[in-house]
Parts: sequence; structure tokens; C-alpha cells
Amino acid sequence: MAPDSGESRRGNPFPVIPVVRLGPSADLGDVPVEASDSGSATVRTPTIDELTQLVEDYLTERPPGGRRGRAIALVGHFGLGKSHALREVYALLGARPERPATWIVDEPMQDMGRMYRDRLRGPGDTDAGRRAFEDLVRDYYAYVTARRVGEQGPDPRLGDLDDIAAGLRDHTLDPAKVVSALRYDPEVIHADLRGTLGEVTEHRRFATALALLLDPRHTRMVWKWLNGMEPAEPLRERGITESIGPQPGAVGPAGAAAGIDLVFDALAVQGFLHGRVGKPYVLLLDSLEKVLDWPADTGRVFVDAFERLVNIFASRGGLLVFCVSPRGLQALRPSVHERLVQLWPAGLSEELTVRLVDTYVGTAESAEPPLRGLRASGPFGPDALRLLHELTDGVPREVLKTCRQAWQISEDEDGAVREVPAQNALRAVRELHEKVSRRQVEAEVHEALGLGQWRIASRDPVASRLSSPAGVPEEVLHWIAPATNAHLAVILTRSVLVADDVERVAAHVQGLRGAVSPARFEPLVVVNGRAANAMQDRLARVIGSRPLVYRQGDFPRRVHEALRQLERRIVDGRREEDLDRLGERMRRDLAQQSDRLDGLSRAMAELATEARTGATAQRSAPGTSADFPGPGGPAEDEAGTQALPGAVRSSFLDVLAVLDAAGRRMAGRAVGRRGATTPAELGLLGCVTLVRSLTVDFRRAVADWYHARSPAAPTEAQLGELRRICREYAYAVEVLPVHRLDNAGPPHPLTAARTVELLAEEVWGALSVPAAP
Repeated sequence: MAPDSGESRRGNPFPVIPVVRLGPSADLGDVPVEASDSGSATVRTPTIDELTQLVEDYLTERPPGGRRGRAIALVGHFGLGKSHALREVYALLGARPERPATWIVDEPMQDMGRMYRDRLRGPGDTDAGRRAFEDLVRDYYAYVTARRVGEQGPDPRLGDLDDIAAGLRDHTLDPAKVVSALRYDPEVIHADLRGTLGEVTEHRRFATALALLLDPRHTRMVWKWLNGMEPAEPLRERGITESIGPQPGAVGPAGAAAGIDLVFDALAVQGFLHGRVGKPYVLLLDSLEKVLDWPADTGRVFVDAFERLVNIFASRGGLLVFCVSPRGLQALRPSVHERLVQLWPAGLSEELTVRLVDTYVGTAESAEPPLRGLRASGPFGPDALRLLHELTDGVPREVLKTCRQAWQISEDEDGAVREVPAQNALRAVRELHEKVSRRQVEAEVHEALGLGQWRIASRDPVASRLSSPAGVPEEVLHWIAPATNAHLAVILTRSVLVADDVERVAAHVQGLRGAVSPARFEPLVVVNGRAANAMQDRLARVIGSRPLVYRQGDFPRRVHEALRQLERRIVDGRREEDLDRLGERMRRDLAQQSDRLDGLSRAMAELATEARTGATAQRSAPGTSADFPGPGGPAEDEAGTQALPGAVRSSFLDVLAVLDAAGRRMAGRAVGRRGATTPAELGLLGCVTLVRSLTVDFRRAVADWYHARSPAAPTEAQLGELRRICREYAYAVEVLPVHRLDNAGPPHPLTAARTVELLAEEVWGALSVPAAP
């Protein structure tokens, strides 16, 4: 049985291409849903409600100081309904009795002159719009003339001009007749534009054009110029020599940049006129992020001009609403962000997803009442709707595309649909998102490996049956060896749609991790298909790294960056392991040294007491003679270095001698001073003792390595072991306060601390070079 009445339905109600653009009239809601492929059905979302409220507030407010401008950014990724919300603004504006002047740009183009001529929609596109703009210019002329009259004062011919100024403001006097009587010229408009827009646009030719617009002899010429055509000869004679935006013959970055500035100048001036006389004006701009694909120079010019336009609209009483991706928003300066109202559309909730499906299958009782829980929507049952929402993350475009595909899969031989089961929604997602071949994905992974010059492992660390098990869609494309005894695996899988898919991928990864153990291992799972955000999060928690979903475009760069992150994680993990081992060793050494320090403290207290009484003035205190406490003493130190080359042996003996001398100086100063030994002195003695112990252990490990190495030249594995030994010692002296040893007495030529810090470097430099024949 179908989820509703069990009746069959014919004809797929969902759009072929669910895309809304501010272009053809069908996309603006002039035809019903059944006849449109644009996905023009509307579901009231929180973003649409908030946006329309902001627009209503702008249109209805009447503040004493003039209308406040607004710039609103709809920010989000593709398919979330930004253009749809922009279309709702257009519909709202068109439904008002006095429709405000509106300019529409469906998307920016590098050839802004062509866009302005052929695709920009504005008041000049209709006879009514042109008449309204001419009336606006008259009002503006009246405004600036009235101000000039008021500033001039009494006229000897006409007397007090206050009444004339009031008549101009009230529109009871014809500004053209007033201008003629007072012998004013277009300079009054030019002066006003210069004073307000002088830093934004080249104002003189616009002032001339606006003055000529009211002259019937030049009206058609001015309109052609305002619509982007080349100026006629009478206009050229008056200084208007260029079109708004370069003509098709203009090429190159300079021509494109000039066209961008000229077009935004025209929009700024035409919008400014409305704000000057107190009338609302609106610019709707879609797909601003397209500018990111332009050449850098042209894109920067566009962004600069657009930011100037934002400032004009916000400060001069206009309304600017534009759609942009998050990356496109980042291209705007922070100062522009401060002037924007940002709205971020999100995916639909489960209830709104049902309402969207209802709108197309025609089963919704009402478009507005809130829904409680999931219910059937035509052939779509609750399980199918719930899965549909989860698979698409509630993105409206993905919902409609999946519904159309699932409906098509569910048609019987006669093209009728009784039910759309949940498994058909799963199948629809796979068919929509698994269109790229495995070979293409592997080719782009190859490109990523070349991009980073990644070293592919000389042999696979696991058997082939584990890398690519039979009957399982997961496959290891490449084993990468970023470091010795460490591996990255690039694993390709199909769509991860439900929990079973997550478990399957996780089982494969865990099997590889266990087989590669104890080597370090990190997986990069590449999904050739679809993985909803919830499934990506779930898989990341299980395998320890986030999967990478294949998308055309910059996929090789994304793979390269993901591998870099995983490599960094392996390096950091190895460092943490080394530090953990070092910490455990230091804890053991500190426990041994604490007993020695306790004895040393007691002996020093006794020596101090005897020194004050003079009873044992000549007696040497333990720890202050040549046998300063340390493992084995000098004799063993000398014997322990005999097997090493001369340079290495000298380095160890030099460090041990420096440490012994530093210890004797500190102990001697503490004994010769009246009073008890301070904790700082004991801590410093403990540091000397511990560093000496670590140095002896380091020497023993180096001697063992030197004895076991290959006589001719160390192998790569042997050099790696020497590097580990030297690194552990270097890490140890880094975390200990060896810098305080420099204050223990007259400095060594390199200072005690520097001598210790250089030891590991000297040993590595001497022993990592092959022996001379």
C-alpha cells in the first residue's frame, strides 16, 4: 500500500533542475510550479521570514532624519535557498502599491559593460520606469534648485525667494521654469553631485546627462546612454564621450577594470538620486562569489567598486541585498563586514523538508501551520522522508533532486507511482552522486601525490587481501611512507549513507591498523559519492580522521592538504611517544637521585656545622671532591668512552668534566656559607646530578650503537636508531633547567649549558658520516 490512499500517481512533480535565478520571468514566480523547472515553490523558512521583515522595516520606516540604508548579505553554500530568498524580496517589492526603484543583477560578469547593457534589469527597462525616473530627476532638480534659491537670499528682480523654494519643495512649481527664470544651469546639479559623490564617481557627465534628460530634444539620447549605448553626437559635444562600460572592442584588464568602475558609478548615481529626494531604492545581486574565479586584478577592482557601493547604499538610504558564499564574504574587507546585516541560511528541518515535498506532490493541507512529527507525503512514507532528510542534510536543492530521482526509480511500467520506499531514496542518492568513475578519482589522487612529491611505500605493509578485500567496496589506492616505520593509507570507498556503511568502512580501517601495528598508521578515506555531515562525523569518531568527499575542482589540492595534516599528526604522535618514554625514564632517574640528594643535604648540613665550630676545617665534604656523586666516577667515565672515536670521546669527557666542576663549585659555595642549604641550591645540584646521569646513559647507548653498527657505513635503519638516541637526549636537556648552570661560577668557553646542549648535535655529526676508507 502507498503511504496515503494507495492511488497511483503519474507524472514526476519535481523539477528537473531545481535552481532559482533572477533571470527569466518564470524564475520570478510568474508561472505556477507545474509549468516551471526552476523549483519556484516557496517554503517559509526562518531566513526568509527574517529577510522579509528587514525589507518591510526598510520600506515602512519614516525617520525624521531621512531613510536609513541597509546592506544585507545572504551567506551560505550552494543549494540552501539564497537565490530563492532573494526572489521573495523581489516579489515583496513588486506587490507594493508604490513599487520602489529596483535594479537586479543575476550574477556579475567580467564584461560589466555587456552585463549592464544586456542583463541588468532596472527602472529604465519599461516606459513606466522611465517616466518615473524622469519625474525623479525633476524632483531632484527641484530639490537642489530650492536649496540654491534658499542660500542666495532676496532677488532684486523677484524679491523674497522663500516662497519659490517652498513651492519647489512642495512640487507646486515647475523646476524647469524656475531654473529658466533664475538663469541657472546644470551646474547646480553638478555642484550637488560633486559635494556628495565627488570621491566616489566621475560626476560631471552624469550632471550633464541628468540636466539634458528633461529636455525633450535630448531625452531619447540620454536614455540610450543610460542604458549602456554609445553617446550620440550632441552628447559628445557636451562632454559625454564614453559609454557606461566599454564597448565590445575594449579588451584587456584595463578595459575590464574601467568598465567595472563605470557601471558601479552609474548605479551609485542613479541610486543616490532616489535617496536625495527621500525615495527608497533597491539593488538585488546574486552569486557575488563568481568574482573569485576572475583574474586577480579584475576581481580586486570589482570588490573595491562593490565595497564603495555598499557604503553609498548604507549611508544614502538604499537597500542592497546580495547572495554570497562564505569564501566570497571573506574576500570583503572587515570594515565592510561591519556595515552588513548577515543572514546565514541553514538546511531545512525535518518538518520543513516534509512541507517542501508536500508542496510538490500536492498533499499539503496548509503551507503555514507547523507540523508535528513526520507523516506521509503522497507516495513518500515517514521512513522515506526521515531518510531523505538525513541523506541531504536538509539542503533544499538536494532534497528536490533526490525526490525526483527516487520518484523516477519508483515508477512502474506504465509510469505510475504508488509508493516511494526508503530503499529507493538510498538508491537515488547513489545514482545522483556516484557518477564519477573510480579511474577518474584515482587519477586526481595521483595528481595530489605529485603535487606534494609524496613518497609511495616501496612495498605494501599488509597483504593485498587486507588492502582490497573481495566483495567489499573499500580499496587502498596507495600506501605512503612519510617517515620511517610510519604509513598513510589512501582508501577509496563508495557513498557512506547509513550506519552499516560506517561500520563496514571502520572495520576495514581497524583491520589495516591492526595489521600494520606497531608502525604508526593514519587513514585518509576518500568517498566517491555522498556522505552526509552526520555520517562524516560518525565515521571520523570511529577511525580518528575525517573522510574526504570527492568534489570536482580543487580535489587534488584538498587531498594534498589532508595528507599533510595526517603526516603532521604522525610526527606529533611520535614526538609524544618519545617524550612519554623520556618522561618515564626521567621519573626513574629522579627517584634514584632524590635519595642521593637527601644524603647530600644531610652531609652538607653537617659540614656547615663543623665549619662554624672549626672542628673539621680541613676535611673534604662528600660530593665536593673529584669523586662528585655520579654513576661510576671519573675512572669509569674514561673507561666507558674508550670504544668511541676520538672526537666523540672528547665530547663526552668534556661534558662530564664541566658537569663535575659545576657540581663541585655549587656544593663548595653551599658548604662555605653560614646557614642551611636552600631548596634552590638543592634543585640545582639535583639538575647537575640528573644531567650527568643522563649523559652517562647517553654515552653508554651511543657506545652500544657504535659497537653494533655496520663497519663500512651505517644502514638507514641504524642511522634512524642513532637519530632516536640523540633526539631523546636533546629532548631531555631541553626540558631540564640547564640554563641555570651558567650561574654556577666562571664560565666554560661555551658555558656549561651550551656544552650540554651541543653534545647530541656533535655526536650525530661525528657518527652519521660514513667512515673514511
